[in-house]
Amino acid sequence: MGRKILTLALALCLTTTVASAQKPVASIEAQVKRCWTSPSAQRATSVRPITFVLQLAPDADLVKASTDYVPANAVERTLRDAAVRAMKRCLPLRAPDAPYDEWKETRVTFEMEKASGASQFELPD
Repeated sequence: MGRKILTLALALCLTTTVASAQKPVASIEAQVKRCWTSPSAQRATSVRPITFVLQLAPDADLVKASTDYVPANAVERTLRDAAVRAMKRCLPLRAPDAPYDEWKETRVTFEMEKASGASQFELPD
């Protein structure tokens, strides 16, 4: 019985440690995504998500945002441009209450929402 309780307590401690280590990055990502307005694409359009790597100063000032994403078409360029606008709109970011090493480099992924293919109404003849 005592061994089961110890194992459970250890598992809960490890889970909490992993979750708290991910919180600073999630905090930065949430701040940026709050400024994100996804452009919509036609149902048949296949658009890859775009990931930016944000390098942040200790005060959470954006030092550099980079991506290896190369838009393959106009729709993907629209997604990239919307992501850049979202990052600019959200500056300055608030520094998480966690050690700087945990969030100095943060990845933020943006995905385009698919527009529904069905019309909401039909015009009468």
